[in-house]
Amino acid sequence: MMVNKRTTNSTKSIKAHIHVTGMTCTTCAATIEKSLSEMNGIEQVKLSYASGKASVEYNPITVDLTAINKTISSLGYGTATRKSIFPVSGMTCAGCVAHVEKALLSVDGVISANVNLASEKATVEYLDETTFSELKQAVEEAGYKLGEEAITLEDVSITARRESLAVRNRFIFAAVIGISIMLLGW
Repeated sequence: MMVNKRTTNSTKSIKAHIHVTGMTCTTCAATIEKSLSEMNGIEQVKLSYASGKASVEYNPITVDLTAINKTISSLGYGTATRKSIFPVSGMTCAGCVAHVEKALLSVDGVISANVNLASEKATVEYLDETTFSELKQAVEEAGYKLGEEAITLEDVSITARRESLAVRNRFIFAAVIGISIMLLGW
């Protein structure tokens, strides 16, 4: 997902490009586009089945990426995101954890952030276009240090590969059933 900030009438709107997974036709794209456009705070939505991407312009004061992601998920589709674990140093209490989580969530493209004080690690789910340098800068501005990615739990390429296999398997199943029905009809 690519996220760009732009100013409109004293309120900054954010334009995000979200890779949507699980669409099988243009009706899927229309369903997602309609549901997103009905959300409070969404200013504009354009979804392309061909590219599998949604261009969403929204007011971050009213709605955030987590809500957009949940809406897409509630319709039975997914978004291609990365989920990674980063080491965090400099934390001493639960207040520090809250500061780091808030800093990570302030970065455009971050969907969720969970920080564990005991393990000194942050688990962050974010869009593919969000960079490590953006995450690191936000955490450093909060007074802590974010280390290089320790583990990638899921990324866009894995999600895309899994989706391609699922579509292929459904096609093969449908072809076998269709051929069987044709043969039985003769």
